[in-house]
Amino acid sequence: MLIISRKQVEELIKKLADPAKLDECRDEVKKMLEIKSALLWRAEPQTCCGSLEGIKTCLTSEVQILQDVLNALDEGNIQRASSLLTEYMSYLE
Repeated sequence: MLIISRKQVEELIKKLADPAKLDECRDEVKKMLEIKSALLWRAEPQTCCGSLEGIKTCLTSEVQILQDVLNALDEGNIQRASSLLTEYMSYLE
């Protein structure tokens, strides 16, 4: 998984309803967080590349939402995790 799709997030939200798949969901969110964190690192301003500030701001927001999803899952707050993932889908449009 290198690209995070809206369909993938929708499927993840559905999986959250099954307590037996909670660990799988947590792993999936961790992977998504790794991807976005790596992209954020690459978006750090470089002297030769002009301004990437808009991309950096968007990626920072995505990383924060995914971290909040992971925290909600760790706390057992499935409702919040699902709500945050729904919010996260707006970044994928």
